[in-house]
Amino acid sequence: KLDTSEHRRYWISLFSKKRIPLPPLGIQKEIVKELEQYQKVIKGAKQVVDNYKPNFLIDESWEKVEIEKVCELNPKKSEIKDLDGSTNVSFCPMSCININNEEFIPTEEKPLKEVYKGYTYFKNGDIILAKVTPCFENGKIGIADNLTNGIGFGSSEFYVFRANNLVLNKWIFLNLMNSDFIEHGINNFTGTSGLRRVPKNYILNHKIPLPSLEIQEKIINNYECEKLIVDGNKKLIEIYTKK
Repeated sequence: KLDTSEHRRYWISLFSKKRIPLPPLGIQKEIVKELEQYQKVIKGAKQVVDNYKPNFLIDESWEKVEIEKVCELNPKKSEIKDLDGSTNVSFCPMSCININNEEFIPTEEKPLKEVYKGYTYFKNGDIILAKVTPCFENGKIGIADNLTNGIGFGSSEFYVFRANNLVLNKWIFLNLMNSDFIEHGINNFTGTSGLRRVPKNYILNHKIPLPSLEIQEKIINNYECEKLIVDGNKKLIEIYTKK
């Protein structure tokens, strides 16, 4: 083991012999200038990505209804009780759910018999929302898609919403990302410090606007156009970071 002085001499010796490219100062300045331009692009794109949150104007003439009238909360897993226990299903821990982003990729597959008890059940098209702090206030939410055999299980700290025929699932998704819903949910937290959760009664009784399906679809289309712009900025960050 080297003492402090020997350790210092070792690293000085190692790095003093390291060779680096040495172009003329003019070329060095051009490279630095180009890197600074890349950094500006990355910084601007990150501002778009970090600050974007879907929003839409609410018409006061729209009816407002409790979530329980347009969604089934936490569908019963008994609806798949007759499936063979060896059937593979997707498994999604909390870590695979993104922030304010409907898309998520299940990280694992497991036999149904291993997850049927103790985990939260959902299927393709269901909306998943984290109910525990800090995941709830951070906006961990997604829409299940491309699940193995159409079935998923995940953290017991998820609420699952299944839209009925009055609403589109992305309409529920947009309303669950609304800042008022999040803020009021935080104010209604129950439990001890570090294990606080938004209660089921708050979820069921929270009112959301209920325009026609046509209006819902129009607003969702606008959101998806905005999302394309955000995704483009994510790609810019990836490209310019590599550069």
